[in-house]
Amino acid sequence: MKIGKRKMIKRILVVVLLFSIIVLLALFYVWERATAFQLTLVLSKKEKKMEKTMSRVRKLRLEYLNLTSVLRIEKIAKEQLNMRYPSSKEIKYVIEN
Repeated sequence: MKIGKRKMIKRILVVVLLFSIIVLLALFYVWERATAFQLTLVLSKKEKKMEKTMSRVRKLRLEYLNLTSVLRIEKIAKEQLNMRYPSSKEIKYVIEN
C-alpha cells in the first residue's frame, strides 16, 4: 500500500510540476507580448515626434532660404534702407602694394 501511495504522490507532484511549468510559460508569454505592445506604442510615439521634427526642419530650411534670398535682401536694401547700386563715378578702386 505504501508503494501505491508513493506512486500516486509522485504522479501528483509530476502533474503539479508540469502544470506549474505551463502556468509559468503562459505568464512569461503574456508578459513578453505586453512588453512588445508597450514598446510598439513607444516606437510609434517616437516616430510621430521624429516626423514632426523633420517637418519643422523642412519648414525652417525653407524659411532660411526665403530670408537669405538675394532678391529679398535687395528689396529691403532699396525700400527700407534707401540703398542703391553706385554709379560708375562713385566707384573707387584701391591698389594694394
